[in-house]
Amino acid sequence: PAVGQSYQNINCTDYAKWVYINLHNGDSITLSYEQATLPDAWDIALHRYDVKTNGGKAVETSFGSLDELKAAVDEGTMTLPADELWEPDVEDSIIVDMSHMMEGYLVRSASAINRVLCRWLDVDLSSMPPIYTPSDKVYLLLLRDGTVAAIRFTGFINQQLYSTKGYISFDYCYPLTIKQ
Repeated sequence: PAVGQSYQNINCTDYAKWVYINLHNGDSITLSYEQATLPDAWDIALHRYDVKTNGGKAVETSFGSLDELKAAVDEGTMTLPADELWEPDVEDSIIVDMSHMMEGYLVRSASAINRVLCRWLDVDLSSMPPIYTPSDKVYLLLLRDGTVAAIRFTGFINQQLYSTKGYISFDYCYPLTIKQ
């Protein structure tokens, strides 16, 4: 049976770092975005509000809670999405330095990201400070080893640190067995 877990207030405040998370065993490690050698065993990585996978794919569901998703799986009304609906990571860029923001530019670096998982938080940079709006959706993650996890991001602000932004929280269910 799938086990529900959660991560609270993962420190993703440093634009120059990724936090690599192994959903299989709960381990995590924080590394520079420039790090050439990555750990072998990781499933997702978080960078401020960006997300990438380790050879995985993702799909957004219509569910707003893990309990709703698990109930639909148990009832058989939620089946594994078709292969063509799963989206892999793509090459893009991430912000790695905000220190020139007042001069009108941000420093970016090439990086793979998963655009589906990155939809967990809408970041509106048209005003300052930015407006952050969570999607409140559950995402399915097809891991490199063929197992499935369900993730619902639950926060971007650490209330215990004067409402500091860049602290990601999420609930997840792993492994999740969904009928084809």
